[in-house]
Amino acid sequence: MKTFLITVDTEGDNLWQWKPGEKITTENSLFIPRFQELCEKYGLIPTYLTNYEMACDDRWVEYARKKEKDGKCEIGMHIHAWNSPPDYKLNMLYPGNPYITEYPDEIIDQKVKSLKDFLENRFETQILSNRSGRWATDDRYFKVLTKYGIQIDCSVAPQMDLSKIPGRSKNCGNNYIQYSCKPYRINEQLIEIPMTSRIVHKTSVGSLKHRVKVFVFGEGQWLRPIYKSMQELITLTEQVEREQSDYLEFMIHSSEFMLGGSPYYKNAEEIEMLFEVMDKYFAYITKKGYIGSSLAEYGRKINECI
Repeated sequence: MKTFLITVDTEGDNLWQWKPGEKITTENSLFIPRFQELCEKYGLIPTYLTNYEMACDDRWVEYARKKEKDGKCEIGMHIHAWNSPPDYKLNMLYPGNPYITEYPDEIIDQKVKSLKDFLENRFETQILSNRSGRWATDDRYFKVLTKYGIQIDCSVAPQMDLSKIPGRSKNCGNNYIQYSCKPYRINEQLIEIPMTSRIVHKTSVGSLKHRVKVFVFGEGQWLRPIYKSMQELITLTEQVEREQSDYLEFMIHSSEFMLGGSPYYKNAEEIEMLFEVMDKYFAYITKKGYIGSSLAEYGRKINECI
């Protein structure tokens, strides 16, 4: 059976342009129901990886708590280390928001415990799945996730090199180029379900130099709909299927559903185009026989197989 996973980084409005000290708004909580209804149209079960400010939004909590109890979605954890309690100041040597892996061991422990407890209290459910902010991982972080009962992580983006993306005190993210594209066990309790991201060799537009480069060396592609046509999503899907993978992991940010919630969509027409592409793609994958699943449900399924 082929499984389709939907992961939603559920976070504040347009954090790409947020600066330290500014208020983080969560108006995108009002636009998530439209996406949820689209998922339900195709029997798909999104996992809403929720961060601190969204867990403070009563509108989102009330809506998601009911959907989760009805089995229509899963609530997971998404830790943005820079604004998830407790507060801890890092040396600001670089302009990026800090990775969770930049903090001392005891602060990582406190931040993970605090957010997981808060999510479980607010949504009245057990939190089993996690994605870190900015795709950050290391052994210390995995050890803390395990300590507090997280069973599924989806922070790894295989074939992607994020090492040149600055943090706050360190000038690097993770390099996942050599990481497995298939689920694997991090330890006895914790399973990694990597994001569907690949280097894709394809014909493209642009200058001759760019077209040759993409065709010969390939280009990093994520199974997310920003700036992508239906054909681009299909091309990546077909490449993953040739690897005989039994799952696809789609991702999007909750703030992308709202005009002004991200830098990607400039007007209402572009938001409508986003939903049109997602509608067509969800129809396409269900017709191909993919079955919707939450991360936790899929994790339980593969737990005995790896």
